[in-house]
Amino acid sequence: MNRRRTGPVEAATPIGVEWSTWVESYPVGEDRQSRGEIYASRGKVLGLQLLDGAVEAFVEGSAPEPYQVTLEFVAVEALRWEELWAAAGPQELRDFKKGSVTAGVRAAFESAGIRIFPERYKDVKTVCNCPDWMRPCKHALAVLRALGQEISRDPMILVRLRGGDKDAEAVLAPATIESGEELRAEPGAYWGQGQGWEELQSRICAGGIALRLLKRLGPVAVYGVRMDPDLMFKPVYDGVAAEARALMDAMRRKRES
Repeated sequence: MNRRRTGPVEAATPIGVEWSTWVESYPVGEDRQSRGEIYASRGKVLGLQLLDGAVEAFVEGSAPEPYQVTLEFVAVEALRWEELWAAAGPQELRDFKKGSVTAGVRAAFESAGIRIFPERYKDVKTVCNCPDWMRPCKHALAVLRALGQEISRDPMILVRLRGGDKDAEAVLAPATIESGEELRAEPGAYWGQGQGWEELQSRICAGGIALRLLKRLGPVAVYGVRMDPDLMFKPVYDGVAAEARALMDAMRRKRES
């Protein structure tokens, strides 16, 4: 196994700083926290690997062989992630990818019922083969700090570790008319290409995320004036949605009669 050493842990972005604060919030005692920080800062974390819902690494300690540490993350249900991508506007998505935890980013996560950082002891389980009875031990704390360095570079790691990577890249690469970027999301992935009529009909009748397309497009500039399409066209969308539901209900009643 290639036991590559991690470099000194540096929280280069706001989300990295908050992750360090989150790690320090574990009530395991000042000594364990300090030892974990020393191990991480001195490059004692080896071969850190990001797996499906887990992180594995080795930590050089007092034993002849490095200790093996595993961090196991509990996945957030897919519906929550869908609600997050729908609630977050293009600017919030760009801020998050850059490592900024703005008020808009927090509001989007809260509206979807997702914590930006996992809940201690509930959403992440730390495992280490050292004899210390406390969890997380100093070796696991060192790996958590080293993981923070990776998260600081790529905040999407937090999403992938908790099961939110499906279609995430398509959602996290929207364009705005102001910036002139191209809208790169695949139409088939967005509209559900290949779905059967019965499935599509049931989804329409059940309702969905309001103004999903407009929220993804985000604010636009019209003659130099910044305008918010989801607010401008909400009455139109509401009216069309109501008519569509009425039409689908009538078709369903006719079929069942």
